[in-house]
Amino acid sequence: MSTRGPRTYYLGSDAEVTEALFTWHTSPESVSFAVAELRHVGLVQTPARTRPYAPHLAAGVLLSVAAGWTLLAHPTLYVIAFLTIAGPVLAYFWREPRRWELHAQYQGSAVVLYSSADVRVFNQVGRALRRAMEDGRRTPWGYGLAAA
Repeated sequence: MSTRGPRTYYLGSDAEVTEALFTWHTSPESVSFAVAELRHVGLVQTPARTRPYAPHLAAGVLLSVAAGWTLLAHPTLYVIAFLTIAGPVLAYFWREPRRWELHAQYQGSAVVLYSSADVRVFNQVGRALRRAMEDGRRTPWGYGLAAA
């Protein structure tokens, strides 16, 4: 008789996949789903979105350039240097990265099981969930297929 607990397919800081439960550790709380009740699991890539504070950051940059133009002795050189540095920083903060999401039907309603911007971790979690679902459907005689 084995004293081992449930089989763990993935264990990370943001998600845990066992043979019975899929748990997503979000910031305020964790959300758990029974693996046996998940249906129509699919992968979705969300488009990159503009960050909510990006327009305010752009307005601040423009005001800084205008103030620098009037206050500095050689404003053209300083403004060009400032824009050279601020341009890439602004471009980095302007858009949120694309996110990958696992969507499914759970107890009759559509849910987001997991979301991540890190493709490598997302693929590991998705693969672990796929294995947990496949192992949950197995019978003692295999997949229940007949040999011809």
